[in-house]
Amino acid sequence: MFIFRAPYPALQTTTLLPSPTFSDQNALKATVKTVRSMNGTRYTYVQSREGLHKLKWDFKLARHKALELREFINSYYGSLIHATDHNNEIWIGYLKNNPFEFSGDSRAAGWPGNELVTASLEFEER
Repeated sequence: MFIFRAPYPALQTTTLLPSPTFSDQNALKATVKTVRSMNGTRYTYVQSREGLHKLKWDFKLARHKALELREFINSYYGSLIHATDHNNEIWIGYLKNNPFEFSGDSRAAGWPGNELVTASLEFEER
């Protein structure tokens, strides 16, 4: 189970989501900077930000839950968000997608709204 709460630290709204499909992605944030000297020699530097993570989660949701998630995002997009993932790890950061994409993949008989929606969220720890 996945829990999003916002705004952090004065939590007002909570939304519960199922666990993401297959796996979550966790990447260390680093950038490569290329510089040329006056004689044409090329130098590259790796600039890493220790401890910062960028996470990506893919969710399969019922239509009603997807609408709830969309309203949560619209309300708290620029705010700090407290996320508890399916591994019970706590993350505090910002949602970074632009734009947020919800795709109606298929009909889902037996699910509320009879539609299955896929949503991908990118989260950046502060």
